[in-house]
Amino acid sequence: MLQFLWITFVRVLNPTCKIRAASLGRSVIFGKGVTVESGSHIIAARIDDYTYINKNCQIDRSVVSIGRFCSIAYNVKIGLGNHPTGWVSTHPFAYEKKYGFVKTGRAFEEQALKSTIIGNDVWIGANSTILAGVTIGHGAIVGAHSLVTCDVEPYSIVVGTPARHLRYRFEAHTIDRLLKSAWWNMDYSKLKKSVSLMDNPDNFLDSISGGQNPADKS
Repeated sequence: MLQFLWITFVRVLNPTCKIRAASLGRSVIFGKGVTVESGSHIIAARIDDYTYINKNCQIDRSVVSIGRFCSIAYNVKIGLGNHPTGWVSTHPFAYEKKYGFVKTGRAFEEQALKSTIIGNDVWIGANSTILAGVTIGHGAIVGAHSLVTCDVEPYSIVVGTPARHLRYRFEAHTIDRLLKSAWWNMDYSKLKKSVSLMDNPDNFLDSISGGQNPADKS
């Protein structure tokens, strides 16, 4: 009942969002137009504008932020933690007070200071897992059923278990232009004027950089 009331309150605070989550942590912050589908558990993170999270996803406590315009497919897990492989036991009874063996919780080396960050315009395929401490760069794609154990470069496509770089989405000069443009931070009224050009990165970038919009040519 308390979780239902909390989610209802969050919906009232975020009228542009569609939130059907199974559970939300108290520190979750939503941007504009975010969608969270049913069965998803979000413990922490700022989830920025127009990102959608499909069904049965888990966003763990290590996740600091998920950028704008991200596409997260169903059954994705982000920010999953580790266990202390060098301790006598890998079980959390030795460092989490809820089990009653220690009075004060503490982090171990593999757990401490591991923030997980998802950039803008990232697509994460279904049934993928992103471990804690990973940064996914802007514009990257994570293929379905992948296990991401290390950072992913901007506009890189990674696949597999563990995930490995397959190729970049664009040539280096186009990636450089896209990153410098930071189009996801544009005023949305200006973005709307050029959105029809998104199927051609060069034309789109020319348009938002002040060049002539090819769509306006006679």
